[in-house]
Amino acid sequence: MRKKSFFFVILCLVFIVTAEDIIHVLRKGETLFSLSRRYGVSTDQIMKANGITNPDKINAGTSLKIPVPSGSSSNYVVEKGDSLYGLARRFGVSVSELASANGLDRNASIKIGDELVIPSSTDTDVASTSGTGSGKERRPVIPVSVEDPRNYENKKLDPNIIWPVEAEEVAYLTGKIYGVSITSSKGADVKSIASGKVLSIGPYRGFGQVVFVQSGNGYIYVYGGLEDIGVSSSDSLGFGDKLGKLGTDPLSGKPMLYFMVYKKDFPVDPATAPRG
Repeated sequence: MRKKSFFFVILCLVFIVTAEDIIHVLRKGETLFSLSRRYGVSTDQIMKANGITNPDKINAGTSLKIPVPSGSSSNYVVEKGDSLYGLARRFGVSVSELASANGLDRNASIKIGDELVIPSSTDTDVASTSGTGSGKERRPVIPVSVEDPRNYENKKLDPNIIWPVEAEEVAYLTGKIYGVSITSSKGADVKSIASGKVLSIGPYRGFGQVVFVQSGNGYIYVYGGLEDIGVSSSDSLGFGDKLGKLGTDPLSGKPMLYFMVYKKDFPVDPATAPRG
């Protein structure tokens, strides 16, 4: 049985699928009209993107694709908890680009109800500055240095513990989210440490591609930070089955797996969670 409340507790409801599309999990009281105002697209565009013929038959918990036209800007109404940094991460643009599009300083605060212009995340072609040809080259992406908002705590662990990837370093996440970050090598195989059924897969803001697996004894294993996923929802997995390949964390720049375990919606120490 899918633990819907679990998804709402540990991860954000809105996450990026591609640079152009956003997935929004419909909350109680929301309508296609309110989503069209929030994301600056028409209700017809949302219905077409999701194959909806009767908007009255969609319920809370439904995942909706929100199309954002490539190469154009869109509008967004600020909600509680939003920040320029968080919105830049969500929409795949830099903080500087977002601030500049709205005439703001990159350190400016934003208020609930503010309407922001979200610039296109598509790179711009610029004229080449070398050679005599008239060709164009892609504008380089300039990395923005930001502080990792997550908190980590190192603990001495049994070196014989089986992890989903070969661990070079393991640190505990503290604060709102409880689990471990496992530093490994980019492209490393991520494997299931317990048999079970895949509940859900897909990208979640700040955690890359994520796989949720529920074991027969009710534990839910969360594998985040994958670069690609090699399983599908409802797949049955055995111990050691490959889930995908590890990607690079956008904040630390390291190949990191975020690994969390829950039982009845309560976090469990990933080091002591059942294996096999």
